[in-house]
Amino acid sequence: MSDILEAKKKSDKLREQEIENSVLKSNSNENSSKTHKISQKKDKKISKQNKIITGLSIATALLAVSTVGFGIGFAITDSKAMEYKTNLENVYQSNFYSLLDSVNNLETKVSKTLNATSSSYQRKILLEASKNASEAEIAVSSLPFSQSDIDETVKMVNQISGYTSTLADKLANGESLTSEEISSLEEIEQSVSSLKYQLNEFAKKLQSDKGYSILDASMDIDTNSNDFSRSLSSLKDNDVEYPTMIYDGPFSDSVVNSTVKGLSGDKVTKTEAMQNVEKYFKSATNVEYEGETKGRFETYNFRVTGSNDEMLYVQVTKIGGHILTISGAGTDGETTVDLASAKTLALDFASQNGIEDGVVVWSDSIDKDVYLNIAPKSQGIVLYPDLVKVKVNLVSGSIIGYDATSYFTNHTDRTLSAGTLTLKEAEAKVPEKFTIVSSRLVLSPLDYNREVVCVEVEGKNGGNTYYFYFNAQSGTMENVLKVIETDNGNLLM
Repeated sequence: MSDILEAKKKSDKLREQEIENSVLKSNSNENSSKTHKISQKKDKKISKQNKIITGLSIATALLAVSTVGFGIGFAITDSKAMEYKTNLENVYQSNFYSLLDSVNNLETKVSKTLNATSSSYQRKILLEASKNASEAEIAVSSLPFSQSDIDETVKMVNQISGYTSTLADKLANGESLTSEEISSLEEIEQSVSSLKYQLNEFAKKLQSDKGYSILDASMDIDTNSNDFSRSLSSLKDNDVEYPTMIYDGPFSDSVVNSTVKGLSGDKVTKTEAMQNVEKYFKSATNVEYEGETKGRFETYNFRVTGSNDEMLYVQVTKIGGHILTISGAGTDGETTVDLASAKTLALDFASQNGIEDGVVVWSDSIDKDVYLNIAPKSQGIVLYPDLVKVKVNLVSGSIIGYDATSYFTNHTDRTLSAGTLTLKEAEAKVPEKFTIVSSRLVLSPLDYNREVVCVEVEGKNGGNTYYFYFNAQSGTMENVLKVIETDNGNLLM
């Protein structure tokens, strides 16, 4: 028996060492809780993957499998070993998408810094860039690849983290960025963009090949067949799911107030709430009560069958009987509604629900649906904190999505001042390389629960679109948003 055990140990030694090294590497730079914390933030982006299990416990279990066999007498089945391997693979894929997300954010932050005109805003973005670079370093170091595969990437993001942090400290001391530092940032932007595309190529492999395994690839000593190594030396186009809401425009998810301020009216009964649903869905063939929801918004919930057999779920607030949310799927087939008509339908529906003087501030389409953000206006100022989101099916022309949580959270009577900064003066603050598309006064939700009247300037440069926000009173830059175009829609970062 001892001879059998010795032979088994020798045959397993190489693979056992490779697995052990990959596991130790995933926990060497940061403790497992920090790595797991970062991976948790990416659950939405890898929704098609299995649930993530804590890496350390999985790794321990897998090592146990690799060191036992028939000679030891542990009854670990092949299926159990495969389960452990699958779970560890999910951990590695989560870490990879953490890396991809950090690199995407890093590129955007560097780009914003180059186009910002306010030192205080530059400092804020540089600190965020430094954090993104540090997160990228942790994520890439937790992948089970050889040091030679990741050395250059680790070195690059480490240096970027230190450099952006140094520049932020300089700005905090009242100094400005020099032309040489701006040039360095431009070079960093190019390098990060190159890395992003390289990682996206690998992401495409993960998305298209359901049987692909990062763990198996890491065991392949032939770098020519190691897709991760090849992806770091190849350039291709971007095709990756983003962790944020794809269809949302400026400030779409901002919640300024911690308490609900916009609900009005008396408390309604279940019957009254159902009557309100029937009023808004006159062509519905059936409305059924589905229960109640507690929490910040207390609602009655209903299931609505539309005239085109759409199945919609509707929440109605107990205070005032207002429609809070609608969710459902649209009808497939030939489109009968164009974008202009969809905007009219969305604005009419918002108006029926109390959104006065609404304006479409963002629209995006995917498949047979169009997503629109509508903001009310007051005193000629677009109220971004009071946004509602509407989804219209272009086949049936039906409203199949609606979200008024931001509106009812933030809406209140406000006394606003247009400030002293004119639209032309704000446009002049945008870097000369941009072509001005439009400008307008907006109420912008900012950090620390602030609402500030700003001049919003939309500008284009080299196919890229940015939104600049200048304080209407002081003229200082408050924010910059960049439009990220994807095959699945557009987002702002």
